[in-house]
Amino acid sequence: RHARWRLAGYPIALAILAVYEWSLYRPSIYSHVLTLNMFYLGLVGVFSTVRLVGSYRGRRSPLARQRVRVMTLGALFGLSLPLLIVLASAISGGGTAMNPAAMTIFLFLLALAYAVVKHDLFEIDAMVKRGAYYFLLTGAVGATYIGAVVLFNLGLRAGAVTDSPAFPVLFTFAVLLLFNPLRTRLQAFVDRVFFGTRYDAPQVLAAVGAELASALKRDQIAAILRGAIEEAIPNAGTQLYVRVDGLLQEVGGRTTVPAALHPRLTAGRIVTAFDPAELYPDGASQERARAGLAVLGAEIAVPLLLRGELVGVLGAGSKRSRFFYTAADAEFLRALANQAAIALENAASYEALAALNARLEERVRERTGQLEATNRELADAYTELKHAEVQLVQSEKMASLGRLVAGVAHEINNPVSFIATSIPPLRQRLAQAAAVAPPPAAKALREAEDLVGIMARGAERTAAIVKDLRSFSRLGEATRKPADLQDGLEVSLRLLEPRWRDRITIHRDYGPLPLVECDPAQLNQVFMNLLANACDAIAGRGNIWVTTCVEGDTVVIAIRDDGVGIAPELLGRIFDPFFTTKEVGAGTGLGLAISLSLVAAHGGQIDVDSPPGGGTTFRVVLPSVAASATLDRAAGGTR
Repeated sequence: RHARWRLAGYPIALAILAVYEWSLYRPSIYSHVLTLNMFYLGLVGVFSTVRLVGSYRGRRSPLARQRVRVMTLGALFGLSLPLLIVLASAISGGGTAMNPAAMTIFLFLLALAYAVVKHDLFEIDAMVKRGAYYFLLTGAVGATYIGAVVLFNLGLRAGAVTDSPAFPVLFTFAVLLLFNPLRTRLQAFVDRVFFGTRYDAPQVLAAVGAELASALKRDQIAAILRGAIEEAIPNAGTQLYVRVDGLLQEVGGRTTVPAALHPRLTAGRIVTAFDPAELYPDGASQERARAGLAVLGAEIAVPLLLRGELVGVLGAGSKRSRFFYTAADAEFLRALANQAAIALENAASYEALAALNARLEERVRERTGQLEATNRELADAYTELKHAEVQLVQSEKMASLGRLVAGVAHEINNPVSFIATSIPPLRQRLAQAAAVAPPPAAKALREAEDLVGIMARGAERTAAIVKDLRSFSRLGEATRKPADLQDGLEVSLRLLEPRWRDRITIHRDYGPLPLVECDPAQLNQVFMNLLANACDAIAGRGNIWVTTCVEGDTVVIAIRDDGVGIAPELLGRIFDPFFTTKEVGAGTGLGLAISLSLVAAHGGQIDVDSPPGGGTTFRVVLPSVAASATLDRAAGGTR
């Protein structure tokens, strides 16, 4: 931008050189020309140094800033000091010796060569930092010491304090006390001015180490590292990459570390965007490495090594201060990377242990589920076995009862038949005798005739009971056949009449029903159980409603009572074998279980409903069978 101003100095220098050559043989003016020459040379040196510093501050490229920094250091120590000596000699009229000026000029040439060759720039960072630090420290301590001596000499010239032998010792001790805080402040100043950083690496590493020790997940480790680096070295972004299925993948992202960076990272070397070409076997590999860093959005990549194996990469973007990463920064990042590698191993061990625990818990749950399923199967099998055993015993009981009933019915039926067949001729004989007998005898014969009528009704009653018993047992019927379910209901009601006659009113509501293909004896047992339970549910006086109807292709028999009802929490268990709501000894808990199995064997089901407030309704639903005859029995009324 200012090329014409840079060229303006050359004509002036050529003019001064020409005047200098002309005055060599004119002693009267030579000394003045030499003074002017030295003064101009000193000004040019100071101006050039200032321009170098300004150029260093204005560079945006970290590599360019690094080169200018090296040249500035060489200019300060190689040219500025000699030019200042020349300037002082010119001002003093030759009173200052210029011989030492030539002793440090080689430093500028050395710095220029170093910047051109651009060997490992981290080394020059350390040299710049150390040189500036010790230069300023020495100057500050020396100036402080000299200033203190001058002040004490001026202030205590007439006193006896400075004459004391202890004064030099105490004075030196006081200056040494100022050395440590002065050194700390100067070191922070050098870091801030030359490198744009100011952090206590040991303190940060200690704090990060404590946090990483308790981190058990990769995202936690990445967050801790990101926060620590952002606080110590503000940059464009910090990312952690860990090995996943052979790839170095970003934690919390999808970016992977390019293969071009792997060789140097695997060797444990830090990769930067400004590594010299000497570190790569060819220029192409250097360009690939820089392109790989660009993919990561990083200016520096630090390997995470664990027992010689690359387990991750720590990448950091360009510093916000626009300075390049220094050797101290690199060592700080390497120390963080070492801590992160150990933390990642701990996290991997924790994740592996958690996965193992999860697998073990899953296997335990599976095994527990299998055992529970096996136990349920065994319990169900045991329940079915007990149920089958109960049904077998009940069937044997019913068969024995049927045989007993059949035998009793046969034995009773014969005498009853004799009585029934003898009553009509007996009545006829009594009537004939009464017609010819005298009045007293005729009266006795009529009373005898009344007694015969009572006997006839008793015989009829006995015959009806025997018929019901035979109908209930149905012995000898091994096959199913169409049957009238309402006949079975009536038989069951008559057999249970002693239990309901004096206290319960039976309400019959029989609708027209088709014949049902069934085993009548088994369904009679179902009706007997349901009606008996309804009678038992009514403690005093009450009502029982017996309803039959057709719903679609099913036949429904509903038996409802207004008794105590069944608690809601017990409704799901009333069909379980051996479960009963009756008092101990009052029931076996098998009636409903057997009834359910008998109805299920006929392809039907039993529904139960017991609303709050009392009363229970059992609905027996059976498939109907098309038959030529349909019983059209009206409601039987109330009894």
